[in-house]
Amino acid sequence: MKRTKRMLALVLAMMMAFSMLAIPAAAHGDEDEGIMPLYDIIPCPSPNCNGYRTKTQEHGTLYRGETCSNIPDEKHFHEVTGIFEIVRCDGECRYHVMTIKSIERNLCCGK
Repeated sequence: MKRTKRMLALVLAMMMAFSMLAIPAAAHGDEDEGIMPLYDIIPCPSPNCNGYRTKTQEHGTLYRGETCSNIPDEKHFHEVTGIFEIVRCDGECRYHVMTIKSIERNLCCGK
Protein backbone atom coordinates (compact mmCIF):
# COMPACT_ATOMS: atom_id res chain seq x y z
CA MET A 1 0.00 0.00 0.00
CA LYS A 2 2.82 2.36 0.91
CA ARG A 3 4.64 1.56 -2.29
CA THR A 4 1.58 2.21 -4.52
CA LYS A 5 1.02 5.59 -2.82
CA ARG A 6 4.64 6.57 -3.51
CA MET A 7 4.35 5.40 -7.11
CA LEU A 8 1.06 7.29 -7.57
CA ALA A 9 2.61 10.43 -6.05
CA LEU A 10 5.58 10.12 -8.42
CA VAL A 11 3.31 9.69 -11.45
CA LEU A 12 1.19 12.67 -10.36
CA ALA A 13 4.30 14.83 -9.85
CA MET A 14 5.66 13.86 -13.27
CA MET A 15 2.30 14.59 -14.89
CA MET A 16 2.19 18.04 -13.27
CA ALA A 17 5.77 18.76 -14.33
CA PHE A 18 5.09 17.77 -17.94
CA SER A 19 1.90 19.83 -18.05
CA MET A 20 3.87 22.93 -17.02
CA LEU A 21 6.38 22.26 -19.82
CA ALA A 22 3.67 21.90 -22.45
CA ILE A 23 2.49 25.52 -22.25
CA PRO A 24 5.72 27.22 -23.39
CA ALA A 25 6.25 24.55 -26.05
CA ALA A 26 2.78 25.24 -27.48
CA ALA A 27 3.53 28.96 -27.68
CA HIS A 28 6.50 28.41 -29.99
CA GLY A 29 5.68 28.91 -33.63
CA ASP A 30 6.12 31.20 -36.58
CA GLU A 31 7.59 34.56 -35.61
CA ASP A 32 5.15 36.34 -37.94
CA GLU A 33 2.15 35.04 -36.03
CA GLY A 34 0.37 37.31 -33.62
CA ILE A 35 -1.81 40.37 -33.59
CA MET A 36 -1.90 42.22 -36.89
CA PRO A 37 -2.14 46.02 -36.73
CA LEU A 38 -5.47 47.51 -37.74
CA TYR A 39 -3.89 50.57 -39.33
CA ASP A 40 -0.60 51.94 -40.64
CA ILE A 41 0.99 55.09 -39.20
CA ILE A 42 3.69 56.93 -41.17
CA PRO A 43 5.19 60.42 -40.83
CA CYS A 44 3.45 62.92 -43.11
CA PRO A 45 5.56 63.63 -46.23
CA SER A 46 4.07 67.11 -46.72
CA PRO A 47 6.52 69.97 -46.12
CA ASN A 48 5.99 72.01 -42.92
CA CYS A 49 3.72 69.31 -41.46
CA ASN A 50 4.82 67.53 -38.31
CA GLY A 51 1.86 65.14 -38.14
CA TYR A 52 1.35 61.48 -38.90
CA ARG A 53 -0.78 59.89 -41.61
CA THR A 54 -3.01 57.02 -40.52
CA LYS A 55 -4.36 54.50 -43.06
CA THR A 56 -7.42 52.49 -42.00
CA GLN A 57 -10.03 50.33 -43.69
CA GLU A 58 -13.63 50.88 -42.68
CA HIS A 59 -16.95 49.36 -43.67
CA GLY A 60 -19.66 51.93 -44.32
CA THR A 61 -22.01 53.77 -46.64
CA LEU A 62 -21.48 56.97 -48.59
CA TYR A 63 -23.47 58.98 -51.06
CA ARG A 64 -21.78 60.16 -54.23
CA GLY A 65 -22.96 61.94 -57.34
CA GLU A 66 -22.66 60.09 -60.63
CA THR A 67 -24.58 59.25 -63.78
CA CYS A 68 -25.97 55.82 -64.60
CA SER A 69 -28.23 54.10 -67.12
CA ASN A 70 -31.36 55.18 -65.18
CA ILE A 71 -30.65 58.91 -65.68
CA PRO A 72 -27.75 59.29 -68.14
CA ASP A 73 -28.19 63.06 -68.62
CA GLU A 74 -27.56 64.34 -65.09
CA LYS A 75 -25.59 63.48 -61.99
CA HIS A 76 -27.63 62.15 -59.10
CA PHE A 77 -26.91 60.43 -55.81
CA HIS A 78 -25.94 56.79 -55.46
CA GLU A 79 -25.80 55.03 -52.10
CA VAL A 80 -22.55 53.04 -52.09
CA THR A 81 -21.94 50.43 -49.38
CA GLY A 82 -18.58 48.71 -49.10
CA ILE A 83 -15.07 48.81 -47.66
CA PHE A 84 -13.20 52.10 -47.87
CA GLU A 85 -9.52 52.87 -47.31
CA ILE A 86 -9.13 56.20 -45.51
CA VAL A 87 -5.86 58.12 -45.15
CA ARG A 88 -5.88 61.02 -42.68
CA CYS A 89 -3.17 63.35 -41.35
CA ASP A 90 -3.44 64.66 -37.79
CA GLY A 91 -0.96 67.49 -38.44
CA GLU A 92 -1.33 70.97 -39.89
CA CYS A 93 -1.92 69.92 -43.52
CA ARG A 94 -5.15 67.99 -42.67
CA TYR A 95 -4.64 65.59 -45.59
CA HIS A 96 -7.70 63.35 -46.13
CA VAL A 97 -8.29 60.84 -48.97
CA MET A 98 -10.87 58.07 -49.21
CA THR A 99 -10.56 55.21 -51.74
CA ILE A 100 -13.20 52.57 -52.42
CA LYS A 101 -11.63 49.11 -51.95
CA SER A 102 -14.70 46.96 -52.63
CA ILE A 103 -18.36 47.69 -53.32
CA GLU A 104 -21.09 45.51 -51.85
CA ARG A 105 -24.02 47.56 -53.09
CA ASN A 106 -24.43 50.55 -55.44
CA LEU A 107 -28.04 51.73 -55.13
CA CYS A 108 -29.38 54.43 -57.46
CA CYS A 109 -31.27 57.11 -55.50
CA GLY A 110 -32.47 58.90 -58.67
CA LYS A 111 -35.92 58.92 -60.22
